Amino acid sequence: MYTRILVALDGSEYAERVLPYVKNIASALSIPVRLLYAVEDDHPSISRSLRDKLHNLTSAHEHGLHARSYTEGVQARLTEEGMTVDLRVPEGEPNNAILSEASKDPDTLVAMSSHGRSGLARWWMGSVADRVLHLANNPLLLIHTQYQHPPEASFERLIVPVDGSEVAARALSHASHFSTEMGLPVDLITVVPSRAEYRDATSGFSISRSYYHEFNLIVTKQAEEDLATSKEQIAQYGVETIETKILRGKPADEIANYAASMPGTLTIMTTHGRSGVGRMMLGSTAERVVRQAGVPVLLIRGSAHGRCPAGG
Repeated sequence: MYTRILVALDGSEYAERVLPYVKNIASALSIPVRLLYAVEDDHPSISRSLRDKLHNLTSAHEHGLHARSYTEGVQARLTEEGMTVDLRVPEGEPNNAILSEASKDPDTLVAMSSHGRSGLARWWMGSVADRVLHLANNPLLLIHTQYQHPPEASFERLIVPVDGSEVAARALSHASHFSTEMGLPVDLITVVPSRAEYRDATSGFSISRSYYHEFNLIVTKQAEEDLATSKEQIAQYGVETIETKILRGKPADEIANYAASMPGTLTIMTTHGRSGVGRMMLGSTAERVVRQAGVPVLLIRGSAHGRCPAGG
């Protein structure tokens, strides 16, 4: 399913926090890794007058030499651990360089941290990750660096939020690939409005709050059907251990809390889903889960064609 993992680096320890997850996936799936460190042309975020006064700023050429030396060091470390690794040190804006490299192969899995270096002469990976998330058609493994991540990462369980939509179901083929190749159980979860969400949604309308019971029966029945359909689909890919669960509350909060409550999880979800009564509205939810969960999240572009794993 994946031909390689493209890892975005910027020379910081923050950006490297995604590497333990990359090593785990690359080793388990037997795929190579490509390191990418984009060298910006000078430092456009700083005024020319200020740049001239700062002695620690280097030319683009010297910056490129440093970037290559640093990336070769990371390459050597990963190679010593038995991984197949190459590197790219292109010139240009980081988000454009990542998108360009990733677009060469739709089966490239992009991996990056949500934030990297900050301050003078640093590019802020927060905005870079945001642009890659919104513009790349490739699957994107993203971690938020406001949380601590283990130096050695291992996955014990997959979490797949679904909402009954065809778009959300595109995550199932990716989850099945990880599950069958790494022997991981899958938790299929869906979120329906709680009584509090129902109350807030109907506030100001001439709808009796006593109708929540009937509303809850409807959305719960729909959620059960959605989970049953998703379970049947992923079982066809060869996944053997599948749990289903209905959560109640705000989608992003419930998914993030569920993922955070179980160490060693990888959450796999699409960036867009269906909206409406009883649906999770996965578009904004996916980004909020990344920020809130503190665990790695594999985001599948909602507009991308969902492929089945080889043999699936």
